[in-house]
Amino acid sequence: MNYILGNNDVSIFLAYLLENTRLILHKTLEPLDYNSGPKVLPVKLLQMVKNEFENVEVLEFERFYDDRGKYTSIMPKNFHNLYSLYTRGKTTVEKSYYKNLDKYVKFISIDNNGPEKSYDLFFKKIKESVNKRVIDKQIAKIELNRAITVGDQELNYTNIISTINIVDLVELETSGKLRNSIIDNYSLESFDLPYNDKFVYVCSLDSEEDKTLSKLYKQILATGKPYFRKTYIDDKIIYESMRNIYEKDIEENKILDYIESTQISDNLRIKKVMGIDLVGKFSEWNDNTTLETIYKRSEQLKEFYNFSENNHKKVL
Repeated sequence: MNYILGNNDVSIFLAYLLENTRLILHKTLEPLDYNSGPKVLPVKLLQMVKNEFENVEVLEFERFYDDRGKYTSIMPKNFHNLYSLYTRGKTTVEKSYYKNLDKYVKFISIDNNGPEKSYDLFFKKIKESVNKRVIDKQIAKIELNRAITVGDQELNYTNIISTINIVDLVELETSGKLRNSIIDNYSLESFDLPYNDKFVYVCSLDSEEDKTLSKLYKQILATGKPYFRKTYIDDKIIYESMRNIYEKDIEENKILDYIESTQISDNLRIKKVMGIDLVGKFSEWNDNTTLETIYKRSEQLKEFYNFSENNHKKVL
């Protein structure tokens, strides 16, 4: 049997695409960790989304820039260097990272909704199609090339696709070979993965300035502020910061919730280790993960493992 491990959007999406699998809902990540990348349905998945919904179209949202207190609709010179230095600790990063700074972003809209709502509608729908193949239990341990222990049950496996945080995956593997293999192949010391702390805050949309900006823009990218990105979603603002903000509000917007997350500083792009396939931002340790890259990976896995084809889902 082929098993997908994880209780996040990556695992749900893969289970939807790879029908000859069972999904073990082992949770190690929060929704605000964004293991599948930005909450945007990419245009490349248009036909797939049309197969599930009638009212589907391609729309576009706009970003705004805050360059050390100066608002501008055009990305300032050297903004990308300062932004990368703050978020990744270096000015030289892969070109694909700069897509996060693009002025305009196209997305698939369902029922004329924005990117996040459309994304949520799509995932709510596809979850229904995988429910019959779900094992809703936490994993106790994994024995390489043999079995997964779920509760008091041993499940023999043919293939494993892990979407959980790679740090948690190595803790589940009993022999230590998984950890040692990653350390040896990626020149790590004591499994010290390259990352920085990140803090994500959910705030209510209270300030008059942000109420005005939210009608014009979806995101504001910032340098010289405690946060580096804020995203407007209905009556909420999501702030992402590289340091903790010890206040009750941010820019007069009340803090409702927050999580401590992780910002990957160097991509390892670990696709497979000791026979286990890894898919997802924190599974592969790849900050440039998106739904589109996950879809492409699923096609490779489908071919490699000879998973059953579902032609109407093949859109790239």
